[in-house]
Amino acid sequence: MDPKTILKTLKEASPLDLFLISFLMLPFVFNAWVGVLEKLEVGLCAKYWSLGVVLLGYVIGVVAMLAGSSRDRAREIARDQIIQYLTAKGFEMTSFSRIRENISQSYTDSLLESLPVHFPNHIRKAKLKGGKPGLARIIESTAQDEK
Repeated sequence: MDPKTILKTLKEASPLDLFLISFLMLPFVFNAWVGVLEKLEVGLCAKYWSLGVVLLGYVIGVVAMLAGSSRDRAREIARDQIIQYLTAKGFEMTSFSRIRENISQSYTDSLLESLPVHFPNHIRKAKLKGGKPGLARIIESTAQDEK
């Protein structure tokens, strides 16, 4: 397998899949670290401390992965709610303030500004009257629309 295929597969995997695979690989990783520490001829105490550091790094990695996953999920929910709102109302775009007023008050400007970056095929930035920042849905045209 080439590295691009592996990277694409990892990006598409769910956090649970990644956790399970990494958990199953943990004994092999620990064994490899024990081998490295034996070659370095460190004492038993240093071995345990080193393995503790590896385990701590693993736990920190899992927590970071879950936190990143939860942010991605929050963006997906916001995208879906905004597109649903725009479609239901027959709008093409709406301001950040109207999103907070009609969808969720918890949506910050930084979250709303990140949506076009993460979902460029669904949402784009928009400027409304008065220079208000907003979002617009991307409407895909079909061959029938163009005739």
